[in-house]
Amino acid sequence: MRIEFKNPTETDAIDIATWKYEGEYSFYNNDKTEVKQQWARNIHTEENAFVLYNDEQELMGNFSFDYDDEKDVFMFGVQMRPSLTGRGMGTEIISAVLDFGREKYKFDKLELLVAKFNKRAIRVYEKLGFEKIDELTWFVNNQDTEFIAMRKSY
Repeated sequence: MRIEFKNPTETDAIDIATWKYEGEYSFYNNDKTEVKQQWARNIHTEENAFVLYNDEQELMGNFSFDYDDEKDVFMFGVQMRPSLTGRGMGTEIISAVLDFGREKYKFDKLELLVAKFNKRAIRVYEKLGFEKIDELTWFVNNQDTEFIAMRKSY
């Protein structure tokens, strides 16, 4: 699969703002709160946000790499189009995204937070060399949610 990375457009933002997930993954819905909806609608204004497209020029997902001055580390976040989740493409897609980020930002370590219930994502991250470094509860989307912090060193 060929993946193309781009800066998000306003059209991408409108699409991303409509994404809804099934079951427990509805936690990630972009209309879950007003703050999340505003983030999605304005993703095209974010400096370190990107989108990925497939060969058919279909929007597959969005991601960002943000530098945390306090921790002296880049933080990674990713969101896939709901219709593409759970289809066995995660490792290939995330690997390509990480390669893109490493080339652009030259980081030697990377951290992320993943909801503890999201076993699919955790398996992908572990396959790609991320290790669990902490567990925490964070009030997000108007609820307390358990997260796992993970780190990958290069």
